Amino acid sequence: MTTRLPSTGAPDPAAAPSTTCRSDEVVVIHRLFRRLFAEAPSLVRGVAPDDTAHARRVAKHLHGIIALLHVHHRTEDAYFWDVMTDRAPACGLHVELMRRQHGAVSDRLDVADALVDRWAHRADARTAARIASELEEVDRLLVEHLADEERDAFPVLDAILSDAEWDDIHRHAQRHKPPMPIFVLLGLMIESVPEAEREQWLAKEMPAPVRLAYRAVGRRQYERAVERLRSHGREPRGSTGAAPAFA
Repeated sequence: MTTRLPSTGAPDPAAAPSTTCRSDEVVVIHRLFRRLFAEAPSLVRGVAPDDTAHARRVAKHLHGIIALLHVHHRTEDAYFWDVMTDRAPACGLHVELMRRQHGAVSDRLDVADALVDRWAHRADARTAARIASELEEVDRLLVEHLADEERDAFPVLDAILSDAEWDDIHRHAQRHKPPMPIFVLLGLMIESVPEAEREQWLAKEMPAPVRLAYRAVGRRQYERAVERLRSHGREPRGSTGAAPAFA
């Protein structure tokens, strides 16, 4: 049930559209980003100098998660901040903070993305160190931003957005082609859900055919992709070396 936080200036929920705490769905995505970007610097540092084959695998993954975060933030920019400004004008300072934080994260992501392109073909230690440093700064900014957003924006959005509007946001997000194989993305998301909540989340969020397909073939694809990503250049057990990571 949505409650008003005095610090946000959220409107009285009794006067808002009938809704549930749909921002909980976004929190799951936030958990995924926290995990992905906390791990990213160590993935880069785990690539041996001159190991261009493994650098390309890690680079492909980094390009994917950077694109994923860009899409997520652009969706929030399109659907959240103008609505908050219009329907909860007392939240203007929070809206401006969210916009600034998105801009700062986006700038760092673009720098990291360009460096990753260069490093993928050379696997040099100097560029790797710069990438790892940029990704650590992304992680720092992202941890701060996600906490601020969940504390100051989500209670307001739960109060002012209707279920129909949340459904529209969900449909918009689904129209974007994932920047990595769907079973890999699904596996990463599943592991970002606390284990005690995982089965309930799967039953609620994943249609039965998707759950069956993931259990039949998707989980093996995910595990193999992650093993290759974290293998530090070694071929995972049973691999022929023919398939690229996340393909």
